[in-house]
Amino acid sequence: MSMNSSTEHLGNQLFKYRGFVPVIFAISAFSIQLYDTEWHANVHIYERTAFSLVLLGHVIRSFTVGHRSMQTSGRNRSHQVAEVLNTTGMYSIVRHPLYLANILIWIGWTTLLCIPWLILAAMVVFVVYYGFIMYAEEQFLNRKFGEDYEKWKRRTPRLIPNPFLYSASSNDFSWKIVLKNEYPGWTASLTIGLCIFTLFAHKSYPIQENPELYWKGWLILGGGIALFGLTFRYLKHRTKLFHEMD
Repeated sequence: MSMNSSTEHLGNQLFKYRGFVPVIFAISAFSIQLYDTEWHANVHIYERTAFSLVLLGHVIRSFTVGHRSMQTSGRNRSHQVAEVLNTTGMYSIVRHPLYLANILIWIGWTTLLCIPWLILAAMVVFVVYYGFIMYAEEQFLNRKFGEDYEKWKRRTPRLIPNPFLYSASSNDFSWKIVLKNEYPGWTASLTIGLCIFTLFAHKSYPIQENPELYWKGWLILGGGIALFGLTFRYLKHRTKLFHEMD
């Protein structure tokens, strides 16, 4: 097997199981912060930066998904899918807007942990990780669309957007598509935020000092996040609210 084939195979495997590496990284990062005793200056700068990156990532995802064609991969995990080549909207300024958004979100949440070297590690891990997936996707698109793909590839940056290239999307924006596809990501981000909040709260105010208030607050917030996710899951799988989006 050639080097290119091996790289594409690895990218396809990472695409298929693309939820595992972020989870492993998140658990590792939480463990590191749990035992970190260093006092970090400029915490508010970390917080503002973190929330800005996470929000920007979700905005990019929502704008991209809301305009996307139905004949593309979406949240498909088993294999690459594309009956049309997306070249407008976010895809006119960057070839992989969803992976860019994911990188921003994960770097954002890592920034909230206030450990500089861990932020750098997140940048390296997720750029390399999604880099393999992007390579595999590009090989698939090249075989599928040939010269049309090559023309779009030559004028469109891979991961750093060029807003001057923007071309309005050929698809109308749909909040139904956004809600149907993005509620799992929103639920995950809210859960991560709650976990980080709980971690810092536990380190600053040990649970023994006021256990009832601690657990009551955690259960209210955690229950609200769970209700949010389960509600949209029910609407997606048990009602016809998003039926026309299939």
